[in-house]
Amino acid sequence: MNAARARAVVAGALILAWPLSTHWATVNADPYLALLPPLVLISLLLLPGLWRGHRRSWLLWLALALGLLALLPLGLATLPMELLPALLPALAAALFGASLRCGREPLVARFVRLSEGDAAPTDAVTARYARAVTVAWALLLAAMATIALLLATLAVPGGLLAMAGVAAPWPLPRAWWSLWSNAIAYAVLGIAFVLEYALRRRLLPQTPRRGFVAFARALATHWPELKRRA
Repeated sequence: MNAARARAVVAGALILAWPLSTHWATVNADPYLALLPPLVLISLLLLPGLWRGHRRSWLLWLALALGLLALLPLGLATLPMELLPALLPALAAALFGASLRCGREPLVARFVRLSEGDAAPTDAVTARYARAVTVAWALLLAAMATIALLLATLAVPGGLLAMAGVAAPWPLPRAWWSLWSNAIAYAVLGIAFVLEYALRRRLLPQTPRRGFVAFARALATHWPELKRRA
């Protein structure tokens, strides 16, 4: 196995470990286990630098890990785990939304240009479609962030209000938060990807034809560049 494939396997394992560790920590209600999900996410985000042995990446990983441990004596060990399912889609929604500002290139249009190169369509219909899809993703991700934050706030036991010592006005079972964060949210994203892919093939027959796997691979390949140019 070459280095690139090995790193991809490690990244895939970390992606899978994220929802599993969140569910495990939720079921066991253990503050030490609650540190695992954010640690997994930190490891995934810093993986390129960690894999290459960059000192700054390892020092940052260590500092963040120590920061998580510092939450234990404060009784806030579960706070990062509670907030991340809302924070991540909120950041993604902001990324899509920022690209819709006047004079900016919508994120979906940018992805098409980067992934298709010279074959990228430049007609007005495709441009309008790319902008509409960018708006749709921004709204969907913002809605997902709102739902995750609402469930985390009202969850009983261990929700954000409960951690603050405030009784939730509409207490919701903590299992609802776990079900949304570890299953339904991922299903929503998957369905949205598939529906947009099918819709694009129907509404934009002039665009280059490629399979869904190739589309997903191109998205993963160009995502770092999309973030840098946002």
